Amino acid sequence: MANEVLKLTAQIVISHASMSELTPAELVDEIKEVYNTLSSLEGETGLMEVSGAAKGKEAEVVKKPSIPLKDIVKEKYVVCLECGKEMRTLKAHIRKAHGLMPKEYFKRFGLDPKKYPLVCKEYSEQRRKLAVEKGLGAKRGARKAAKPA
Repeated sequence: MANEVLKLTAQIVISHASMSELTPAELVDEIKEVYNTLSSLEGETGLMEVSGAAKGKEAEVVKKPSIPLKDIVKEKYVVCLECGKEMRTLKAHIRKAHGLMPKEYFKRFGLDPKKYPLVCKEYSEQRRKLAVEKGLGAKRGARKAAKPA
């Protein structure tokens, strides 16, 4: 049984490592985590139990995006760094699919929210034009003058 768990662990980690870059320490941690998870599902003891403090420390580590940062925000789509999906907006996706709030998402990948928005350029421009048409962002007097009575 342990041999089978080890084979499954290797397959899972190889698959994940081929999709994202991992440091040697991250790779070892992932092997332990996957092995422990599979072992616990089978009722066996894992390689090494991970304490709560170690998990908290691991969560603070910044993940390296699997694609170049210049390719994250494009004209017609934004790439989710968790799963690689291309979407017009990411806020609802990262909350529903990955259980992350925008702050957590930016912190996880070490991104600046001003440089890497969660919406594509085209969508942002559409929303900007709509706001200007409605008079949003204009000074109070200018907004009343723009509206016909």
